[in-house]
Amino acid sequence: MEKDNNYIAAIDMGTSNTVILIGRRAEGGKIDIVASSVVDNERDSMWRGDIRNIDKIVLSVQRALREIEKEYSLKVQEAYLNLSGKHIKCDYKSGYVSISNSEGEVRREDVDRLSNDMRNISVPAGEVIVHIRPRIYKLDDDNISSEPIGMIGKRLSGEFNIITAEKSKIDLIYRCLNRVDVRVADVVLSSLASAEAVLVDDQKELGVVVLDFGGGTCDVCIYHDKAIRFLGVIPFGGVDINSDIRSCGVLERLVERLKVKFGCALSSEIPETQYIRLPSINNTPSNEISQKQLASIIEARLEDISDQLLNIIKSSGYEGRLAGGIVLTGGGANLNMIKEFFAQRTGMPVRIAAPDLYVSSETVDKVASPLYSTAVGLLLIAASMGRTTATLVLPKPKPLDTVYDPYGGGDDLFRHGQDTGFDEEPGGYDDMPRGGGASHNGGFGGWFKRTIGKVRDTIDPEESLEDNDL
Repeated sequence: MEKDNNYIAAIDMGTSNTVILIGRRAEGGKIDIVASSVVDNERDSMWRGDIRNIDKIVLSVQRALREIEKEYSLKVQEAYLNLSGKHIKCDYKSGYVSISNSEGEVRREDVDRLSNDMRNISVPAGEVIVHIRPRIYKLDDDNISSEPIGMIGKRLSGEFNIITAEKSKIDLIYRCLNRVDVRVADVVLSSLASAEAVLVDDQKELGVVVLDFGGGTCDVCIYHDKAIRFLGVIPFGGVDINSDIRSCGVLERLVERLKVKFGCALSSEIPETQYIRLPSINNTPSNEISQKQLASIIEARLEDISDQLLNIIKSSGYEGRLAGGIVLTGGGANLNMIKEFFAQRTGMPVRIAAPDLYVSSETVDKVASPLYSTAVGLLLIAASMGRTTATLVLPKPKPLDTVYDPYGGGDDLFRHGQDTGFDEEPGGYDDMPRGGGASHNGGFGGWFKRTIGKVRDTIDPEESLEDNDL
């Protein structure tokens, strides 16, 4: 195996799914997406951004890592992880340092010394500092709108966002990655990562709200004058909408598909006469649900989320000062007419954002959904710090004269050109075994697996959707 240190790996563990991206730095400060994998998490793996069942979430991460290894021949050794949850807090503190050199010129070491001093502040027991981000600098008595390096003065002071989290929650992340033999390069707040992926500097200057609509939470980040002014978490997300729909008698396995295919954020846009026919159970008559009723359920939960968002904007002190409006991202941003809902509800301009701003044009199709914003942001933050994570590039298999038969017994091999009992046409395999069920063609066991697979495809309701059927 050949070791390559030019890759960056990001793992976004969310309530609904686990996303893994591998990228590398490209020209113009952009990222090439080399590999991607999205795996649905089992129910109760995560809750509100926190790990609830470590065994289940480990299985999801393992599945995603195996997909990366199988499809792209890459093995992740180290990765950047996201952090979310109600336990995250954001406060701000101030401090100062004297300029260290006799000429009075502010240098990088002065700025770093001021930032490092913030790490010495006391935090509540059981909490740790995750990020320290500047809000504003002052040189002597003058406010500085940008980094003060190169300016002349005697005393450098500043206000900083101090972002803390519960140590026990972070320890769980490390335990999870340790079980899959992946080192944690760093943990980054989900809202910060998503904002980096979907915002430009002009938006940060004008003032903007990023709402990362996830499965268990909605992470909020407010920028103004290019500095973070607020970070917070709304404890509702897509799983709450699903729970509301399920309470109307919809099977859990159908809820997400019902929401995605027929759901709408504005019930006023849905006619009274549209109904969705649900699959029958044990030959009982099919049930129906009004599409307008479905939209009303979704809209009611979105009203709770938008009300909390408006309260956050008001309490931040930046109400009426956010000309950049609201940027919606995350998997929940794919909901039909959610942009129109938030625009009506908040009276602010709203944009749905996929993380395509800083991804190379050659690979942007791999992340052309708001679902990938956090993972792309993790890659960007790591790249901006000049950090990479080591991966192993697995050797591609050499051409062989023999090929493994996945339907055969044990490690039996059959040779090219030999009569194997399989059709030579593009259809693949015969429906029945030939040659008395010889082990080379999989025998009865192989035929049985393929036949059962066809039957499952026939009866699986997920494969037989019609316009008004689920």
